[in-house]
Amino acid sequence: MNKHTFLAAAVLATSAFAQTTANYPGGPVKGVTPFEQNLFDIGKAAYEHDFTIAQGLGPTFNKPSCAGCHFLPATGGSESGTANNVTHFMINNQGNFMPALEFGGPVLQLRSIAELPGGETCSIVGETLPPLPGVTTSIRHTPPVFGFGLLDAVRDEEIVEYQGKKPWKLPGVAGQVNWAIEMESLVRLQAFTFDPTRKQPAGPVRAGRFGWKSQTGTLYQFTEEPFNIELGVTTPFFPREFTPNGGPVPAGCGLASAQPNDTNSVESIKLMHFQALVGPLPRQQLTPKALAGRVIFHAIGCADCHRPHMKTTKDYYMPLQGGAAHRVEALSNKTIAPYSDLLVHDMGPGLEDGRVMGRAGPRFWRTTPLWGARFKDRFLHDGSALTLDEATERHGGEAQLSTDLYNALTPAQEEALFEFINSL
Repeated sequence: MNKHTFLAAAVLATSAFAQTTANYPGGPVKGVTPFEQNLFDIGKAAYEHDFTIAQGLGPTFNKPSCAGCHFLPATGGSESGTANNVTHFMINNQGNFMPALEFGGPVLQLRSIAELPGGETCSIVGETLPPLPGVTTSIRHTPPVFGFGLLDAVRDEEIVEYQGKKPWKLPGVAGQVNWAIEMESLVRLQAFTFDPTRKQPAGPVRAGRFGWKSQTGTLYQFTEEPFNIELGVTTPFFPREFTPNGGPVPAGCGLASAQPNDTNSVESIKLMHFQALVGPLPRQQLTPKALAGRVIFHAIGCADCHRPHMKTTKDYYMPLQGGAAHRVEALSNKTIAPYSDLLVHDMGPGLEDGRVMGRAGPRFWRTTPLWGARFKDRFLHDGSALTLDEATERHGGEAQLSTDLYNALTPAQEEALFEFINSL
């Protein structure tokens, strides 16, 4: 199949995508049952809930709720501005990037329960970078989670087949899977269990698809891990309490009513239900100008990484309370249009940071899904780009030729391109 034939097929395939978008921003994916709608509503309430000290918030944390950062244009979205950006840090030992877990990493928790009512006995203050040589930081902007259940439902094979150089890609474009370790049993095989004695992530390798470097392979892990890292709530899978620079929890700071705080992952599952069932943002009708922009999008190589369509697995199962699993028809056997290949690509020295995650080195980033782009006001991993134009201009590495072609567009062609992107 040559490039033109492949792109024509991709354009036609996207026309089948409509049935999975939410009816309104932050709404559930189309086709949920009344039972799933109830799970969604309960999960959304948990997502918006400010967790308390007794529920395990802290002792250090960034926000008391998931929606504290995920709110634009609705619950589950991105954030406006850069005030809530998260700082990741590692130790760079002569080019060997080492996790800073023993020093309070991988992120800075800027707040402490000492500032909250009931936390006065805690002497901890918000975390600052440890005074160690080689500390390397990377700023991360909050990603929207709209449509994440559909991305979780994409089979590994669907992602793997797109990696590497292909005849339809521009020269230099490759991309690779960032393989991740599943921490839980395979819910897709209806073997989902919680083992409170398991202290480390375990399970089969799965193609990463979540996080700025595709470092996480399952939506459940992408729920529990931030619950622990950002809010400080411990779970059976992530039982570690975070303190400034990794010190022990002082007396007067262990105020939660249970250990681990989310003892049976009850709250984690609620949060996961919301992230699994929240749909992609509604798309706009394609205008003649946007249709022209779609042709340009393919012609200059944007679609080489921002893949127009994917297919979800035939049977997607979601965990329920008590260890059971539930098949979600609304997420099963669907054609979706995230406009991402979920691979990581070398984006050149201009986007290099100090964070290594799996196979994704400092210059490697996941192809950001473009669906819902018009609702964002910050772009790139650190939110430093204020416009789509700026974000595109800073694409280097594997995307350099595509960027050069973009820079050769006329103003009218560029306007058409962004009208198409903003319709997604």
